[in-house]
Amino acid sequence: MTDEKQIEVLRSNFRQHVGKCRKKLFELKEYGLCFRFNRLSINKIGCIKSVSKSVKNGFTPEQHFEAAENILDLFEYSKVVEQHYEKKPARCETHYLCVSQITDNVFAYINVVTWGTDEGYINLYLSREVE
Repeated sequence: MTDEKQIEVLRSNFRQHVGKCRKKLFELKEYGLCFRFNRLSINKIGCIKSVSKSVKNGFTPEQHFEAAENILDLFEYSKVVEQHYEKKPARCETHYLCVSQITDNVFAYINVVTWGTDEGYINLYLSREVE
């Protein structure tokens, strides 16, 4: 199976697995971070850019999607390490970079963009280092 076909199978399995999280409220009260998990989040996590970033950091696509299937747990146990604001023509966005430790030397970096009361999306990549 080619890498492209393999990634598409992994992406499809991931979408089925996390479908139960769709429209679920993701919240880190400590940081005032709140948004509804949506299709855009699923697409961002499964996109080639996110997978490639994990691969560049020494992980396989399988490891990327395996971690991504636990996105709710990773998010709930993450810490915000960076926050900034970005003004767009239609809205003002808040960008968060969260990190969640999976094992001693494996970290999930979770990018979250929010706007409005509970609108936003989430993205994820893996790293072996604290960045």
